[in-house]
Amino acid sequence: MKNLKATLTMRAFGFFKIPLLFLVSPRVLEMNDQRCRVEIPFRKVVKNHLNSVYFGALAIGADTCVGMLAFEKIKKSNKPVQLIFKDFTAHFLKRAEGHTVFVCEAGDQIGALIEKAISSGERVSEAVPAKAYVGSDVVAEFSLTLSLKVK
Repeated sequence: MKNLKATLTMRAFGFFKIPLLFLVSPRVLEMNDQRCRVEIPFRKVVKNHLNSVYFGALAIGADTCVGMLAFEKIKKSNKPVQLIFKDFTAHFLKRAEGHTVFVCEAGDQIGALIEKAISSGERVSEAVPAKAYVGSDVVAEFSLTLSLKVK
């Protein structure tokens, strides 16, 4: 039920704020304090000319798994913390030719960064890792610099 609620929240946010996110239709598979897993279905709207997942859709998946974990932790902090990504690095290892699952397991790291932003009152930034899988194969590795500041 929690994953369904997170998926619906993400899709509503996409519909009203980021239409491309809504179009890609990611689905939350797992959300807990340490980890977020998001799947982007392998459908025509995310494919490139080689019949694999377009790198833009892969970027959306990485952004979503890190962002959802950070938003969940920000919500639990009960503080008005603003989130933005400062930069993005991707290493594509294989073509993603199927449903792609994006995993961020940096809950403790993100939580510590949120606490640092709250306690310092300053903008803080740190690179957060994520990976993309098709089946058990890692198809891409990402590093997204999360930048946080209390409003």
